[in-house]
Amino acid sequence: MTGRFIFWILASILWFVSHSSLGQKTDTGDTVEIIKIDTTSKIIDVVKDTKLTQELLKSVTRKRPQEDVLNVRSEAAFLPFEGKIIRQILINHIDFERSITDTTKNIKNRITRIGNALHATSKNWVISDHVFFREKKPVNPYLLADNERYLRDRDFIVDARIIIVPLQSTEDSVDVLVVTRDVFSIGGSFSPRGVDETKFRIYDVNFLGWGQRVQFNGHYKQNRDPNFGYELYYRKSSLGGSLVDVTAGYTQLNTGSSYGVEEEQAYYLRLDRPLVSPYSRMAGGLELSRNWSKNFYQVEDSIFRNYRYNVGDIWLGYNIKARELHRDRTHHFLSARFFQQRFLQKPLQPGDATNPAFNSRTYGLGSFTFYKQEFYKTQYVYGFGRTEDVPYGHNVSFLAGWQNLLALKRPYFGFDAEKSFVHAGGNFYTLSFRIGGFPYQRRWEDATILLSGNLFSRLKSYKKFLIRQSADLDFTYVFNQRTNTLLDINYSYGIAGFRADSLLGTKRLHARYELVAYTPWTILGFRMAPILFADVAMIAERNRTLFYDKPFMGLGTGVRTRNENLVFGTVELRFTYYPRVVEDMSKFRVSVSTNLRIKYTAGFVKPPSFILYN
Repeated sequence: MTGRFIFWILASILWFVSHSSLGQKTDTGDTVEIIKIDTTSKIIDVVKDTKLTQELLKSVTRKRPQEDVLNVRSEAAFLPFEGKIIRQILINHIDFERSITDTTKNIKNRITRIGNALHATSKNWVISDHVFFREKKPVNPYLLADNERYLRDRDFIVDARIIIVPLQSTEDSVDVLVVTRDVFSIGGSFSPRGVDETKFRIYDVNFLGWGQRVQFNGHYKQNRDPNFGYELYYRKSSLGGSLVDVTAGYTQLNTGSSYGVEEEQAYYLRLDRPLVSPYSRMAGGLELSRNWSKNFYQVEDSIFRNYRYNVGDIWLGYNIKARELHRDRTHHFLSARFFQQRFLQKPLQPGDATNPAFNSRTYGLGSFTFYKQEFYKTQYVYGFGRTEDVPYGHNVSFLAGWQNLLALKRPYFGFDAEKSFVHAGGNFYTLSFRIGGFPYQRRWEDATILLSGNLFSRLKSYKKFLIRQSADLDFTYVFNQRTNTLLDINYSYGIAGFRADSLLGTKRLHARYELVAYTPWTILGFRMAPILFADVAMIAERNRTLFYDKPFMGLGTGVRTRNENLVFGTVELRFTYYPRVVEDMSKFRVSVSTNLRIKYTAGFVKPPSFILYN
């Protein structure tokens, strides 16, 4: 009965949002303007005069008119040229120029001059290092679309387009123009928390124009010893054109891969090579870190947990038949992962001797994945007018492995399926089902079942506003917990801003609704978007039904703002009311999130992993 009720709720929410009066039908076609040219020195100048490129330049240099919302399949513009030979690849890079602000001319010019003096333009070789299609090879529309999306995902690029230029001298060859535009790469944040505490960060995501990020984070607190702590962080995107991102850092702020409960210091090194396209063969990653707890707040020795541990995490995947260039985007991916957390020093407290958080853990996981993933280019999903890539297709993974924790050597089996699709009217849907656990001594232990659904409604134009709705619904059930934690309603699958450590259970139902209204209003180039939201969560212990108790809710409003020309993330102000609270929580909460990074998460594959449910 409970299962039928859950699925009825999911269907109702998705139907309501997709059929609401805020929906409108959108054009999913794409127009390709063909102008032939054969003189290399004039290609960029002539392409700038075409209708296609005028639209491109509008999208990458200034705010797109609200009535002209991009809504096309990512490969559509390249399909007419499929199979033609790429004669040469040209790079045309556009700086952030004069779109840093939209106020009066004098202020605009002054800020622009300062910005130009501080900003280092991306070097052409940096953009080339992020291009993975090649000259003298035939045009693969899907590969070009994948590369365009990959460029847009770089944090130092605000937008990118790939344009095919036909040639007068031959019908079977084309030139390809890669156009990118920088974001203003220098940023930071300052977060005072009263007279005795301050946090700040300063960073440049494109230092020297080389696609490298340098960052310094600081934290001052009066009762901390020492009063000031810091983090140094470096990342290089696509090192040497390998598409491998390299990250290294040192932190005193508990911002590494921390698995303990105390404040930690750490050194860390990460290598990440994503599967940038279904036509790429390899993907993988490596993380090494050394972590140790530090008693910054002079806690009594009998309470403070003093420990040290090292982490090693490596995974590698192979894309089967990756080089077969055809329109069938169905592929198979085989991957394996090995993880080890080794404690060099464990806490002395007797109660932690059997605590999984303070014991060495080793596991190995393998997965076999069937996937078919394509993308839709649109806008105003999470961003404020920039091009966003929404995936559609399916991803099905079978997982098997083992784990050694607390002298328990247990096998693990899991299944992960996700289906995303795009409605002709502009709705984006995602449904997923995940299940996994450890079969041990004739029963399943630390087992999890998770079902979820997500919807972004079609975009509606209402007067001067662009309105989009979204809804989530998820149900989670865990049973026979032995080393894993119970469910809560505090984080990803719970109520935003809600913190209640005493609310734990084995069953959870959570729903979220949000409405965002993108306005034409700007302050110094920062767009404004009011929001309305509602979170509802129900949780129950093992011996109680899910509907035994009243639900917990978070209701509220707020505003988001962002300047897409700057590297700063979204700033969000929220006012939340909790009708029902526990412990010493307040019923009202005002929160400000700075440098918030929200985007439609998309990827072809991911490292093998256990199911995350909190």
